[in-house]
Amino acid sequence: MRILITNDDGIDAAGIRKLAQIAVKISDEVYIVAPSGQRSAVSHSITVADALRIRRVPFPVAVQAAYSCSGMPADCVKVAVQAILDRKPDVVLSGINNGHNMGYDSVYSGTVAAAREAVYQGIRGIAVSAWREEHALADRYLEAILRDAIDRKMLPHEIWNINFPSCSLEECRGIRETIPAPFPRYKDVYKVSCVSENEWEYALEDAECEITGEHTDFYAVDHNYISVGALECSVLRKYDREM
Repeated sequence: MRILITNDDGIDAAGIRKLAQIAVKISDEVYIVAPSGQRSAVSHSITVADALRIRRVPFPVAVQAAYSCSGMPADCVKVAVQAILDRKPDVVLSGINNGHNMGYDSVYSGTVAAAREAVYQGIRGIAVSAWREEHALADRYLEAILRDAIDRKMLPHEIWNINFPSCSLEECRGIRETIPAPFPRYKDVYKVSCVSENEWEYALEDAECEITGEHTDFYAVDHNYISVGALECSVLRKYDREM
């Protein structure tokens, strides 16, 4: 099995190193194509006006090869599949993101977008996120979760979205299959200040939303469960139904 790893925090991030350490236990054919730097919250943006700069780089985990990419997370998947690799990977793993990607917030995520791009390319896509580079739970559970996700029959329009709670191993209550919450974790509140007569600054300040719905990803993580659930690629879902 061939695994491609990417992320949106950049190729030097701690999360991608941890994901690679776990991936090489599952496969002896692991490749990395990841952004050269931080690309959080870029969603599914891609590079169209400029050429992508790809550079083979040393990596602290013994993977087949690692490349940095000047583009976005979705670019990394596209260029890896269409140009860098000699054949398609069987699965794309994106993460481990520094911060959760749940509910409406997953729409903005470059991590989730990379997994979505994998599905657009006809490849399984799995996104993994944790809170502030806390990886003790990933060390304990992620290999088994990934093996299970890879073995499952996933629908062609779905990606798997995995989120680890911010708790200790002892406090973790296990794994729960969830649905994405129909709301964001934070509501947007803008603080406005006047710069001049015709100019203002609007600074975004987050205010937490109330968490409801026992079957949602937010509820699971808030109650110290590892959230594992499917996200739909709506365009492909429509196509699947028509076929």
